[in-house]
Amino acid sequence: MTSPVFLPGFAPGHDCAVIVACDAAYLPYAAVPALQLTALPQRGFDVLIGSPELLALPAALTDAGIAAVGAMDVTLAESLPGDVRRTLATYMDVFLAGALAGVYRRILVLDADVVFERGDPARLLAADMRGRALAAVRDNRQWRNPAKLAPEFRTLGWTAAPYFNAGVVMIDPEAWAAQDLPARCTAFARQHLARLGRDQALLNGVLHGGWAEISPLWNWQFTWASSHLLGMADPFAVHFIGPLKPWLASSAGTVPMRYRSLYARLPDDIRPANLPEGLERRHWPQPRALRRALGRQWRAAGPMLAYLNRFPDPYALRDPA
Repeated sequence: MTSPVFLPGFAPGHDCAVIVACDAAYLPYAAVPALQLTALPQRGFDVLIGSPELLALPAALTDAGIAAVGAMDVTLAESLPGDVRRTLATYMDVFLAGALAGVYRRILVLDADVVFERGDPARLLAADMRGRALAAVRDNRQWRNPAKLAPEFRTLGWTAAPYFNAGVVMIDPEAWAAQDLPARCTAFARQHLARLGRDQALLNGVLHGGWAEISPLWNWQFTWASSHLLGMADPFAVHFIGPLKPWLASSAGTVPMRYRSLYARLPDDIRPANLPEGLERRHWPQPRALRRALGRQWRAAGPMLAYLNRFPDPYALRDPA
């Protein structure tokens, strides 16, 4: 494991950190949740941009108190399938988990396509992780059917088990090291990962249900089929899984304007040159698309509400079942 590299002059100010993972291409989009987090009053955590190689940050980010960290597990990186080595930023949750033991007590790692809405990450970072090295939100494929067999587990010939989404993960770096997870991840990657996927498949394969479950309000996985329940859920963090990214023109009419407009308002020194027009303009959905989405939510109403009601306290973790 390579030691973490921080921007010159940086020293941790807290014992916890929220880290937005990205590479240079995704840095402008990662800036949105990073800036939202630094704007929180009296936050009890550091905010960093994490990448396999240390990124130079524009002044708009450093002036806001955002730092950068570079970290990579060379042994794991060399064990990854050849077709995913070009996207090492996907594995930042794994790299950071191994690199930050002794630096931070807890870390919360977000993908760059996450938008932060509200809530207190410091309170979540103080939650009892029930002896687990990692806590996460169940993948949306199991929200309505917790017993659904994940494709990766089916490929491995395993029975169904709780399966999480890796877009928002909380990690105890000391427990990660104590449970020998760097070596376990490397061994699993060499043996299985080429036929399974990327970091989410890796982590679920290694842990196989041995993780703590976080309320879905911390990783509300946005899709066209659940877009209208979003307004009543009032989640803490929205994760734009799939192709409907809020900064793309194709998301108009599905992704609410309040999310799309965040990217139009990025500071000039980080704002991408290829952003489409109309991010601050309301777009109504097509009638057929709206009927389809509402029909899907109507059919799933019972199971979905049963799942959401399992988390009366969004800051308390539970054993997945």
